Amino acid sequence: MISSLKEGDHKTFTDVFDEWKHKVYSYFMRKTKQEEVAKELTQDTFIKLWKYRQQMDATIGLDQQIFQKARQIYIDWLRKEASYRRHVETPENIPAEISSAAFNDRHELRDAIHSALNSLPAKRKQIFELKHVHGYSYKEISRLLGISTKTVDSQLLKALSHLRKTLSNSHFIIIYILFFTA
Repeated sequence: MISSLKEGDHKTFTDVFDEWKHKVYSYFMRKTKQEEVAKELTQDTFIKLWKYRQQMDATIGLDQQIFQKARQIYIDWLRKEASYRRHVETPENIPAEISSAAFNDRHELRDAIHSALNSLPAKRKQIFELKHVHGYSYKEISRLLGISTKTVDSQLLKALSHLRKTLSNSHFIIIYILFFTA
């Protein structure tokens, strides 16, 4: 099976996917306890398996290689989540003079930021997070998502405009400080 995968046999890949998708999904559900996240990470695992199929080792079991990819995907997800929390959920990053003047309740700020970011269209939110949370360049985002750098720029400008309209002035200033001056 591994040799067929390495050669790019789509039928073999489909068979592997059908056989292992539920086990991988269950693994991610146990880890994340979030259905949508588990689905996305399962999909990412099989995308990575296909993308790096030529590097598979015929001396290692297929199940071990699939779950090695799943574990890597999970670790990457944890890192992204930690980075996201550091940037979005921790108003401690905000200078004290701005934070005390801008809001009284840190939970109010966190909720406002989450609400504003979650109200972005999915692709725009993804582009925003890739740029401002994970630090990808326009060119890297362009390559990763298969879109032009002009589209990346346009989507980021639209996200900024949306955040400016959605958030109060004080919350927008804080978002601006967190994401655009770092």
